[in-house]
Parts: sequence; structure tokens; C-alpha cells
Amino acid sequence: MRFERALLVVVLASSGCDEKPEGPSPERFASVKKKADPRASAFCEKSWAAGEKKYPAPQLRAFGTKVERPKGWVWVNLWATWCKPCVEEMGLLLKWSEAFEREQLPVAIELLSVDEGDADLDGWMKKKTLPGQVSWVASTDETQRLLEGLGLDKGTAIPVHVLVDPAGDVRCVRVGAINPQSYGVVWVLISGG
Repeated sequence: MRFERALLVVVLASSGCDEKPEGPSPERFASVKKKADPRASAFCEKSWAAGEKKYPAPQLRAFGTKVERPKGWVWVNLWATWCKPCVEEMGLLLKWSEAFEREQLPVAIELLSVDEGDADLDGWMKKKTLPGQVSWVASTDETQRLLEGLGLDKGTAIPVHVLVDPAGDVRCVRVGAINPQSYGVVWVLISGG
């Protein structure tokens, strides 16, 4: 009897569900959704479906000419000039901004500085080429309100990356630096591919 049971377990385990079924799935499986891309879940600390979370736009002070919010995706980067990982990833963001443009993906990068004073930010900006519109989050309270609105603790470390879809919905929040491999994941999230 034990041998027969063991044989049955082996046969059932080896038969698996690797083959595609003939015809449509049974009704009871209609609610089963395709698994999310595992790379996206590894990149995003928090993510939402379209329409679930509006972007909590903070009060900002713009530097230079204020650019109107684009109609496509917006990559919001919360950073500071004193934050080494923030500064190091600016080159990647600049390359990716150019790549998005070449690939005709409507993505704008908004850089939201949490520097203590605007003089430090202004001086730093004169020396660097940056990938997008720079604004200054003018108060600690406003920074904390933004972080909490994104579902993060008000003491969250920077950099923080937020992907906002064309409807103004937050789709992905990443806390921490990006790396060269992150581009493919972001491309998949934004292009829907």
C-alpha cells in the first residue's frame, strides 16, 4: 500500500502543469491574474495599480524657468547635493532621459531637492548638467508630507524615486540608489512591455 501511494505521488508530481491546456481556462480560474514581473517587484519598494494612489504633489520652488508638467510619465527623484548616492546616479538619470527621448517614451525627470538652503543647490547646479527640471522642497514639513503621502516613513532616507503615470497616479516608489540594470525594469514599467 505504501509503495502504491509513493508511486501515485511520483506520477502526480511528474505530470505537473507545464503543458498549455487545449482551449480556454475553466471558469473558476478566470480571476487568476498573470504574475507581476519579478524584476518590477524587486525594483519598487511600493507599487500601486492605475487609479489607486494619486501623486501627493508637494509645495515647490522652481529654479530657472518652470517647465509645465508633461503629459506622459514623470520620474520624480527626491535628492540632495550632500547625498553621495544621489549625486552619483545623476549621470545615469541623464543617460536614461536621453534614451527615453530616443525611444519616444514620454518620460520627464523632476529633481526635487531637499537641501537645507537654496544657495547650496543654486551653486551646485551651475557646475552640473542635470537630467531634468530642478525644484526645491522648501521645508522639512513639506518633505515629510510628501514621504507620508507616498506611504513611506517621514524619516525615510534619500534618494527616493517615484514613477508617476500620465494620469497622475503613483505606480512605483523605490527607496535607495538606482544602478545600470534598473533601466530595463523601468522601461518595462513605463512602456507596459
